[in-house]
Amino acid sequence: MQQMKLLDKILIEAEVLDLKANYECNARAAIVESKLDKGLGPIATILVQHGVVRKGDIFLCGAQYSRIRELLNERSDIVEEAYPSDPVQVLGFKSVPNAGDLFQIYTDEREAKKIALQRSQLEREANFQRHSKITLDQVGKDIKSGAVKDLNIIIKGDVDGSIEALSDSLMQLSNEEVNIKIVLKSAGMISQNDISLATASNAIIVAFNVSASVNARRLAKSYGIEIRHYSVIYEAIDDIRLALEGLLEPDIVEDSIGKAIVKESFKIPKIGIIS
Repeated sequence: MQQMKLLDKILIEAEVLDLKANYECNARAAIVESKLDKGLGPIATILVQHGVVRKGDIFLCGAQYSRIRELLNERSDIVEEAYPSDPVQVLGFKSVPNAGDLFQIYTDEREAKKIALQRSQLEREANFQRHSKITLDQVGKDIKSGAVKDLNIIIKGDVDGSIEALSDSLMQLSNEEVNIKIVLKSAGMISQNDISLATASNAIIVAFNVSASVNARRLAKSYGIEIRHYSVIYEAIDDIRLALEGLLEPDIVEDSIGKAIVKESFKIPKIGIIS
């Protein structure tokens, strides 16, 4: 009963707003779900948004392009074409696409191929960045193989005095095999700009009595940037020294178990700022 009411409201809304799909343009759809079938190979369910999807059409989805080999309806019966709002299963993928990807029909195969190659190159570069970032645990192994000559470090702290003391101490750890470079040292919370700098310079981030913003943590995770948190200077120095000697043991990784949004802050005399 509730489903019928919802459907009626959607139809009324569509009629009032005069919502209509374009049948004359190149078809566009969204990937609803995908899987690897033992008999059919990579298969995806799409929901057509505009245009008409037909068997034999050239499609582009993510970083792959191909030709539609077969169309199946919800009963797995073969159909020749699908119209806007029709859910249909598509056969012809080279690999399993991701749910939510955009599925587009192209009339020019060369254009689809060109865009697919560009997207594939961008994906490879992103994967290389994600998996090639240096971590403190890998420094010792890379030193032995001669792969690392410079260890770039970004220092973020709560006060300038601690930052200068930590920076000077770390610089003294440089030896004949590895040269420590301080790319940046500043006070304040770790921001997205710090993550971007670490990505560009292939550096690790040493955080002293400061945390990272939610967006910075998310960006660091996606790019594989390591953030080392410390509250005692000598612990940070010992970790860097042991890493240079290849003796650093795996450390406990800080993981967020909750988050909150600051709605308002105000100042109370003799107490301070309340959030």
